Amino acid sequence: MSTRIRHPYLDHPGPIPFAHRGGSADGLENTLTQFRRAVDAGYRYIETDVHATADGRLVAFHDVTLDRVTDGAGRISELPWEDVRHARVAGSEPVPLFEELLETFPEVRWNVDVKAEAALLPLLDLIGRTDAWDRVCVGSFS
Repeated sequence: MSTRIRHPYLDHPGPIPFAHRGGSADGLENTLTQFRRAVDAGYRYIETDVHATADGRLVAFHDVTLDRVTDGAGRISELPWEDVRHARVAGSEPVPLFEELLETFPEVRWNVDVKAEAALLPLLDLIGRTDAWDRVCVGSFS
């Protein structure tokens, strides 16, 4: 007889519902407001994407550039956090740091899509510093 050991991340009865980009039907994808809505709706698993700014800050954001969903412009990897933090998703919501999301929602389990290689080490460092190994699943398209 074998004993099946489950990782704490998967400790959930039945199928696991995920709020993709926080459940972004209204265009506020990957924002603190949208993640809060998902948590308030009962989601405990949320998918987000991460990129690193030019100065190594890890942001929750899907695209390579700010252009599509914010009032800002430019490649995140070429901009310092000071510039990215002023961009507004849908003209109103700031781009969040992933660290802020871990702190704000300690009960949430995150599925994190690493969108660029430069984001991997900052993400691993953050998970280590915050001891979030049991609540972050790291994935990537590559």
